[in-house]
Amino acid sequence: MILTKNEKRVLRFLAASVGKTHSMNEIGKGCGVTSGGAFKILTKLEKEGVVQATPIANLKAYKLDFDGENTESVLHIAFVPEKLEGRLKLRAQDLRPLKDCTKICAIFGSYTTTNPNPNDLDIMLVLEKKDFSAYKHALKKAKDIIPIKIQDIVQTTEDLEENLRKGDPVISEIVSSGIVLWGFDALVQVIKNASR
Repeated sequence: MILTKNEKRVLRFLAASVGKTHSMNEIGKGCGVTSGGAFKILTKLEKEGVVQATPIANLKAYKLDFDGENTESVLHIAFVPEKLEGRLKLRAQDLRPLKDCTKICAIFGSYTTTNPNPNDLDIMLVLEKKDFSAYKHALKKAKDIIPIKIQDIVQTTEDLEENLRKGDPVISEIVSSGIVLWGFDALVQVIKNASR
């Protein structure tokens, strides 16, 4: 399945607020999409079995449907970034040594915007506790070559699940608009687990 940018935004919005339902208007507003655009996207995703619509009075409330056979693969596609260019491509290369000791890596915050001079590089890394010392060693190497300060948020998969359930605003921002460098399947599994 090929997803448009707006379809990816809607899926990531729903993933960031896992377990909650949203009206078409809330989804449109949260994704910067018109109500008509949100309706078209949600109708398509409902037909594909990716979102579930629950009637409430004369409205529908939408959420991800992990009982659908396509949901996980479609959500995976929603997290794959467009082509990385410029400084994002360079930072992805610089962070690659962390891949061996982490399950998920996402860049977020000012570094992902058009701001020409971000103050720091915000990254979320998800790892197992047993890999923490290897992570610290790999992070030190990355800090030696990355020209700006790194602000890292370190989570276990359990931490990430819990923070998604609680609606932690930083974690929600990362899921909805961060640039995931690796760990797409692991992230989808965390979201699925958090939805239960």
